[in-house]
Order: sequence, then C-alpha cells, then structure tokens
Amino acid sequence: MAEPQNISQLTPAQEDQLADYRQKWRNLAFPTDSLPEAAIRASVAKAYNCLNLPTPEIYVFESLFDMPDFFWSSSCWQDPGNAVSLQNNLLQPLIATVTSQVSGQLWGKLWNISPRLEYFPLYPKGWSQDVQEKMQIDAFFKSSHQLRHCGRVDFCHGVLGCTLDVDAWDALYGLIQQGGWLFPHEHLCIAIQKRLINPGRGSFWSENVALVDSLTQPESQVLAGLQLAAHESQGRPKQAFERWLNTVSIAQDRLSGMARDRAFLAIIQQAKPITTYIDIDENPFLDTTSPLASDVWAKCRQIIQLIETPELQIQAQAILRDR
Repeated sequence: MAEPQNISQLTPAQEDQLADYRQKWRNLAFPTDSLPEAAIRASVAKAYNCLNLPTPEIYVFESLFDMPDFFWSSSCWQDPGNAVSLQNNLLQPLIATVTSQVSGQLWGKLWNISPRLEYFPLYPKGWSQDVQEKMQIDAFFKSSHQLRHCGRVDFCHGVLGCTLDVDAWDALYGLIQQGGWLFPHEHLCIAIQKRLINPGRGSFWSENVALVDSLTQPESQVLAGLQLAAHESQGRPKQAFERWLNTVSIAQDRLSGMARDRAFLAIIQQAKPITTYIDIDENPFLDTTSPLASDVWAKCRQIIQLIETPELQIQAQAILRDR
C-alpha cells in the first residue's frame, strides 16, 4: 500500500492557481444566483444518501419570508427529527483526509482562499418561540470557518491531487452551490434559495437597519436585490449594474414612505462600488468618463429626487459628492 503523500510547498504553477480559486470561492460565498428547485432537491437527497440517511421531506422556499403560515401546523414540522450536522458528518472527515497529505504549514497558507464572513439569517418578525427554537440553521452554513475549509479542500483535491472521498465532496459541494440556507433534520430538510443576511451584525449594513426593522414579505425582495448587487460588484460590475437597476424598479413599485427612502439611500450606497471597481479586461470603471459610471450616477441623481425625507436626501447627495 502506497504511503500517503506529504505536500509541503506549492510549485510556481500551483501558486498561480491560487487567485483563480480565491475568485471561485468568493463567488460561491456571495451567490447571486440560486439553483433550480429540482437541482436543490437532488443535492439534498445526495447528501443524505452519503450520510446513510433516507431522503427526508424536502421543502424549498425562495426566502424565509416566503414560508407559508400553514407550514408550521403541518405534520412534517411537528416531528422533524434530530438536526443533521453537515459539518461533523461530511466536512470534518474530508479535512482529516486532506490534512494527512498536506503539511500543516501549507494547509495554513491556504486558509485565505475563501473570504472571511459571518452568516446570520434574516428571520421574519412575529415567529413564535417554538418556531425560532426549531429553525436553527446548520452550523456549516453559518460559520465563517466552514466555507474557508471547503476552499482549501477544493484546492488540495483539484490542484494538488490529494485523494479524498469524492462522493462526500461532491455532495457537500452540491449543497454549497445551492446558494442559500439549509436547515437539515432527519425527517425534514428546509432549503432556502435566497441568503438574506441580518444587517445588524456588521457595519456594512448598519445604515440600513431601519429598512430591515420594517421589512415585510414583498420588501424582502428589495433587500435581496441590494445584497446581490453589492456582491456582484466584486468582479462583475456590468452584471451588478443590471441587477442594481432592477432593484431600483422594484423599490419604486413596492415600497413607500420611510422604507422606500431608506431603500433608495441604500441603493445609492451600493452603486458606489460598481463605479469604483477596476477590471483590466473591461472598461476602467474608476474613470468617471466610462459609460457605466455615467449611467450609474445619472440614475442616482434621479433617485435623489424621489427621496422624501430631507435628511436622507442630504445623505444621498453627500454620497455622490464623495465619489
């Protein structure tokens, strides 16, 4: 039987691939698209099969705000079974296998493949205490460490040629690709397609807490659009701009009063990274003469005219002056 390899350093060619894997896992960590429902169901079934568990009842919703009231009184919710730990049952064995083939120093060097982030789901208000206690997101999808471990496993397997349980890795990777939250139990698994993140947990969303506090189910789509546009600006400014324009339309049609004003202010804030991102393969968007930058700021000036609260209008104008 062959001795396990012990890789301690990267070749120049392998070093060059680190940037590709960092971008790959940034896109996975900040998803802007979600899989079709059929694909999500297949991914969940495959993961449960790898864990030697029967396929549970699988429910797929676009966001936590889209779960119907009758769901909480359904028979499946009364006995979901014990929580299933993807972290313990799928990820940890993969880590153990890979680290037996890669030296500790190199394993540590690969830690930064995936971005640092903390995920805290945005739960709708008004849920009962019983619902809140049961709706505990799997630790794998909440902790900032898990996707970073996965990025390292992916690089070691795909670039360094480390051997591992391919079925387990494919199952876990399929769940990551679904792009949202997962609440796995023995008899019930709830998959959420849109990863709405609680903005009260970080400074990035601190200006928009008032918007979240007054969020209703239709308005959740506006928040999702704001988050997605911000994430897409990290490398895909043209796509971010298209989604940003769509969010402007949604906010104008579906929101009113302070919620709309707060949304418009957030939209203007989100526009700034779209115009300050530089991609050497496309237009230099930092250049204010570029068509994209001109379109963004022209739209921002139109939005300011729609903000009714004078204080927020002043904030919006300050954002434009500070670009």
